[in-house]
Amino acid sequence: MSSKELILAVTVALAIIVAILSLPDILEPIAKNIVKSMGPYWLLAVLVIGIIHGLKPDEHTWPITVSYGLMQRTIRGVILSTIVFTGALTLVWTLMSALVGQLMGLLDVDVLKPYVDLTVGVTMVGVAAYLVFGNHEEHEGIRTADFKLIWIHGLAAAFGGDFIIVLILTIALVPAMPSNLSFLVGFMFGFGSWASQTLIVLLVYKGVMRSVKDWSVMAKAGRLALGILGIFMISLGVFSMFHD
Repeated sequence: MSSKELILAVTVALAIIVAILSLPDILEPIAKNIVKSMGPYWLLAVLVIGIIHGLKPDEHTWPITVSYGLMQRTIRGVILSTIVFTGALTLVWTLMSALVGQLMGLLDVDVLKPYVDLTVGVTMVGVAAYLVFGNHEEHEGIRTADFKLIWIHGLAAAFGGDFIIVLILTIALVPAMPSNLSFLVGFMFGFGSWASQTLIVLLVYKGVMRSVKDWSVMAKAGRLALGILGIFMISLGVFSMFHD
């Protein structure tokens, strides 16, 4: 591991950490106001909220999709890695919004958040370790995350805090739509999130590539950033558990 790779990984990780700790406070109230103001245009409202979700650097967006994106050799790979991850999220959200039940109204999302952060952080650290030590796809000696791994990670990540948000949105919107269309809540939320996350990941990828001009350095930095951000998410979860 060279100093250039380490510096790049730490820089990317710190930038995302700062965004995680600041931007949600701005974007979440916007999302809530959209739901209240859209009225019968509930489908468009959910799409817009999904876009905001993709722009909001929580534990299921930038830390994962940016890290995987940096490991890809081409723009096509960047887009595909983001599609695979957010596609897994969208699949779970779509199925669960179609099966939403009465019990979801009893859940306290704030109580679940520390455990979500811990789970996601452990998963990220595990994936980063697998990329270093595992026997899997390689490009010119540089280990990268294959799409099967990204898909599995996406399926696991889909059951975090945003999963609860999708179901609560579905419950709130059921009176405004035919019951057989409830699956569209999860689908439109995921579609909007995919669109904005793809934009973010492409912008980061192109910016870093223009600065570094060496894919191998960027790929290794992406792997390191995934591990660093995983440790941060674990720390955030532990802090939340013991913070009043």
